[in-house]
Amino acid sequence: MTAAAAFAGIVVFHSALAAWSCLDLGNIALLEGRRPDALRWFDRGLRSEPGWNSLHEDRGRALLHSDPQLALAEFKIANCGAPCIAQEGDALVRLGKFDAALDRYMQVKAVARIGLQAQRIAAEGRYEEAGAIERALIARLSDPFYERADLARAYEMLGQLEGAAAATHPTEARRHGEASARAFATASTLAPFNEGYQLSYGFAELKYGSRSAAVKAFRRVLELHPHQADAESALKSIAASP
Repeated sequence: MTAAAAFAGIVVFHSALAAWSCLDLGNIALLEGRRPDALRWFDRGLRSEPGWNSLHEDRGRALLHSDPQLALAEFKIANCGAPCIAQEGDALVRLGKFDAALDRYMQVKAVARIGLQAQRIAAEGRYEEAGAIERALIARLSDPFYERADLARAYEMLGQLEGAAAATHPTEARRHGEASARAFATASTLAPFNEGYQLSYGFAELKYGSRSAAVKAFRRVLELHPHQADAESALKSIAASP
């Protein structure tokens, strides 16, 4: 080996070592919520190894909250398969491009990720947007090709979102509450042995709909899970109330 070749090997080794260090330090900063610091580490690493997919992917994660458009570009550059495609979906949701986001999520079977995004949006008080993405998912999952369990989960999430909207918007409580009950009812029909869906449906009906429907739902819970405490307590309260 010539001296020049040996020197080149040392340079490559040190360049890779510097990039690894930047990747590690950037991810530590990202885990601690220090996104600007993380971004600086990833940028520094890319100066050493501009083609490293991991650095581009993690740079995208650091940018996701502040610049989803640039984050989307980074995930595409990283081209890391299913993880990057799912994260492209995350960026597209933040850009308000729900249909394109759903394309990415469903391509890599990351349907559960949609519910997490809807919850995040709802936590920011944007209930209509959260409901919109969940309804868009339901429209896709209504195709017989997809699992009924996924569709039931989507309706259950919609019920949660509508219930949260009812609790925080008193003037629209009835509309959202009734929508919540309908969503839980559909989830229960699609997954009739899921006691959690039945219980949620019962409480939604008790608060916003029909007492008789609530009683029926709670009794169904007890068929599935004898002596389930919440269902028993609800039935006792209903019996004791005028």
